[in-house]
Amino acid sequence: MDASRRLHVSCPAMRQVPVPQDVMPKQAQELLQEDYKYLDVRTTDEYAGGHAPAAVNVPVVNFGPGGMVPNPGFLAAVQAAFPDKQERLVVGCKSGRRSMMAIDLLSQAGYCELVNLAGGFDLWAGQGLPVVR
Repeated sequence: MDASRRLHVSCPAMRQVPVPQDVMPKQAQELLQEDYKYLDVRTTDEYAGGHAPAAVNVPVVNFGPGGMVPNPGFLAAVQAAFPDKQERLVVGCKSGRRSMMAIDLLSQAGYCELVNLAGGFDLWAGQGLPVVR
C-alpha cells in the first residue's frame, strides 16, 4: 500500500502509527481471524438484515424525519463495547462512507488501530464471505 493510502492516527503515549485506510473484505476477514474486532456502523435495520459473524453494531447515524441524522450516543456506545482505545477495529458500513465518518470520530476520541472495510458489507456479502442473518 503506498503512503497516499495510509491513515495516520496519533495516540497518547505513542508515536504516530500508520494504519491502512482501506482493506478489502478478504483482508478484513484475515484481520478478524487475528485479533481485530468488527464494528458495524450501519443502522440496526441494516444490521438485522445480515452482518458479519461476531460484528458489534453501533450505528453512527440513524434514520430521522429528514433522512439520516448523526447518532448522539455513538461514541458512548462504542466506548462501552470497546473500552480499550488500543483495540484493533475493522469498521464497516454498507458501502464505505459512514465507516469513514465513524473512523474520523473514533480517531478524534483516541482510538488508534482502525481500518475501513472497503466496499462495506455489500462487498463483503457479494464476495461470499460469512453472513449471519
